[in-house]
Amino acid sequence: MHSVTLLTTKSQIITTDMHPPTSHQLQMPTAPTPRLRPKRATAPLDAAARARLAALPRSDDSSGSEHEAAALSSLINDYLLETDATVPSATLAVEGSSDLDDEPNGDTSSTAAADMLAEIKDNLDPTGSSADELRRRLVFAVADAMRGLDDLRPNQSAFRRAVMSRLRERGHDAGLCKVRWDKSSGVTAGSYEYIDIVAGGDETRYIVDVGFATEFEVARSTEEYEAVRTALPEVLIARPEHLRQVVKLAASAARRSLKSSGLSVPPWRKRRFMMTKWLGPYKRTVNSIPAPAGTALGSSGVVAVCRTIVGFAPQTTVGTSSGFWG
Repeated sequence: MHSVTLLTTKSQIITTDMHPPTSHQLQMPTAPTPRLRPKRATAPLDAAARARLAALPRSDDSSGSEHEAAALSSLINDYLLETDATVPSATLAVEGSSDLDDEPNGDTSSTAAADMLAEIKDNLDPTGSSADELRRRLVFAVADAMRGLDDLRPNQSAFRRAVMSRLRERGHDAGLCKVRWDKSSGVTAGSYEYIDIVAGGDETRYIVDVGFATEFEVARSTEEYEAVRTALPEVLIARPEHLRQVVKLAASAARRSLKSSGLSVPPWRKRRFMMTKWLGPYKRTVNSIPAPAGTALGSSGVVAVCRTIVGFAPQTTVGTSSGFWG
């Protein structure tokens, strides 16, 4: 502490004590810290991503979401089964997997090819061990619905929608299923369409694809693979569990054919990509004409799935196309 003597104008002597300023007194005033507003979980997402989230079905929505959950679960299981069993964690398996590129070529003998053909037919042929009367009737119904629509074949989307509409007119619970997926680990982005029919008291679902065999064409195919591909029907009518086995067999055969010809497997011929076409999450519509762009979705934010089961109308016996089994 220091004493300072001040001389005023009236010759008065005033002694004051001066204390050195403390560090608290030297601090500069600061602006109040604004309150941080917590961000919403969707804030980092762009508008397109938030729109996709808004379109996801709720757990209490129509049973179409159940099909999506079951299909996604199956695809995840297929993905894990394709990875190396020695990989210590699922994360490493996803990052290190290259679909079937690490799968051994396996037996390519004529005996193995014959066994594969037999298994494919057993899964798809309605007259074989996997036969059911309901599917046999659908073979006739789909063949009849396709009659007279050859002019629409160049436009596959319009052709599928026309076949679906005819099936509905004749009493079947048919719908047009649209699958669209983004690029992810090991799977290239893509989209696909096919028809499905829900039939029977247990609401059995059948997948109908009017251009199935063409989806398995590959370059420089071997004789063994050509036998497999030509055994695939041009018009497929199958339950999802049977279709799954056929796609696994055909995709594996395609890979072996490409490898034996010195070619790499293109992304659109890998098994997971092929599986996603028919077994991935889908939206189902029953409109006879495409909805115009910008059409609003239902109150639930998703395309409604019709679950009303309509009885079969009396079927007229018709001849089957060479592209069908039955």
